[in-house]
Order: sequence, then structure tokens, then C-alpha cells
Amino acid sequence: MHSLSPIVILLAACTEYDLTKPTSELPGDPVDTGEPEPEPEPEPDTSTDTWDLDEVGGVDVLFFGDTSGSMAVELETLGAQVITFVERLTTYTDDWQLLAVTGPDGCGQQGVLDASVPDYADRFAQGITTPPGEDLVDEWGLYNALRATEAATDKGCNAGFLRDDARLHVIFISDEDDNSPGWDSGDEDYWRPYYDDIVAKKSDPEQVVFSGIIGPIPDGCSGAEPGHGYAEAVAESEGQLLPICDNWQDSITLLVDASVAYPLFHLSDAPVEGTIQVTVDGTLRTDGWRHEPLRNVILFTENVPILGQTVAVSYETVE
Repeated sequence: MHSLSPIVILLAACTEYDLTKPTSELPGDPVDTGEPEPEPEPEPDTSTDTWDLDEVGGVDVLFFGDTSGSMAVELETLGAQVITFVERLTTYTDDWQLLAVTGPDGCGQQGVLDASVPDYADRFAQGITTPPGEDLVDEWGLYNALRATEAATDKGCNAGFLRDDARLHVIFISDEDDNSPGWDSGDEDYWRPYYDDIVAKKSDPEQVVFSGIIGPIPDGCSGAEPGHGYAEAVAESEGQLLPICDNWQDSITLLVDASVAYPLFHLSDAPVEGTIQVTVDGTLRTDGWRHEPLRNVILFTENVPILGQTVAVSYETVE
């Protein structure tokens, strides 16, 4: 009788995988959903605008004087104050020029005056009180100022006045509103083409500022009408307005300060709000300025940059 040999059955444990599942679910593998990989977020476009005010060559000051009969005393006062004006200006720069304009040809009465003219004060005082010869044109302030800049070409009567590397400061003195052609058209913005055409004479809008010794808006003051036309140009450039009814001569140094102050900077691109960084001479400014989207400008409200400094504005740009 045969004996049966023992049968040994070896059972090997195994791990089952569902082969119908994607291999991406294997441990350590990325999940493949079948969807395309998302594109990486593009880097934002950035821009930096820089203004080197140290490269400004000086200041060209154009005074327009309204020579109508009621302005005689004010114009004489301005003539007497021009030395104070220049002395204050020379604390910032010795490179200055003055032009006294009263008529529609724009030609400076007594010519272009600078530090090389020993009797500049007497000549300015005489020029700013010289009527243009026609009563109808002595209140055309914006028009006459524009003609003065147009006459600053090499062959014009104001040759040498409008210098490429200098700041242009246009100052109006009048006890009435501007009566330049178009003032009575009903268009409240009639002044803007005059403003824009004067600004266009310079390569950068920051290099032009308007100020006025005029009647304040909206009601004027005793003996003076509100200086419409002038006041809008002054506000647009963030210049200085001195009420003509007050003792404005005591504050004439404010006009000098406006000659060398740069409160307004036009940006080259539209910025993303919250990304704007402003530096002055390399120091970050976190306050004392604001962005105005409508004009797309940086407006300094405190510690305004002045001639000789460098301003930089960096920001992400709107697509």
C-alpha cells in the first residue's frame, strides 16, 4: 500500500490594483485629470517715470500786465517789487529772465531782461506800465501771453526768452477777467486752447506754471472782478494765486517759490492703484502726494519738490 506524499500549497499574498484607474493615482505620481496645465501668471508690466529737476537751466518769467485805467497803481507797485522778486529768485538760481508783456503783438516792453542788464528793475517797471495802444486789447491776457511765446523764436521780437532747458512761469496781474478772443462765446473752457498752446512750447508740461495776481473766484473782491480764464489756468498748473485786493506785494515771494516748485507730474501710463511708489532724491515718500486718475498726475500736497531735485514714480501699468 502506497503512502501519500504530503502536498504543500504555498499561498502568496498579493496586492490588487484596479488597472482601470489612471496611473496618476499611484502613490507619488501627479494627478493627470486630462485637462491642460494652466498657463503661469504673466509678470505685470511696470513703468518708471523720472524727472531730473537738477537739469533745469533756469527760470523764464513772463509777466502780463493789464494796463486798463484802474490798474495804474497795481502795475506801479509790481514795478517797485521786482527787485524783491529777483533777490528771492536768486536764492534758487542766478539764471533768470524777465519779460513784461502788455499788448497783442506779445513783444516784451523793454525787451528780454536778465542779470546782465544793470537797470533791469527800472526797465521792467517802465515796461509793465506801458499801454499797448488800443483799449480793446489791454485785457487779452491769455492771448497776449501766447503771442509772447510765439515771438520767442530766433527771428521774433522775444528771441532768446523761451529757453529749452528753463522753467516757464507765466504771471498775470489784472483786476478783471481775461477778455481774450473767445471769452464771451459761452464756452467755459475757452481758456484751454490758449493754455495748451503755451504748454506745448515746452517739451514737458511740468516745465510750465501759471500764477496770477487777480480777483479770487467766484466772487472777486472789492474793486476787482473774479479773474475767470486766468484762475482756471492757474488751477490747472497748480500755480499761485494772490488776491489783488489784499496786500499782495507782501506775499510776492510766494510767486517766486511757485517759479521753482514742482507740485504736478504727468505720468506716461495709467497706473494700477495701490502699486505707485514715489521717491524724491532717492527717498521713498509714503504720504504728502496723491494720484489724480482724471488728469493722470501725481500731485504733491506737502514737501513739494523744487528745482534741483530728482523725482521718480514707479508703478504697475493697466493692461
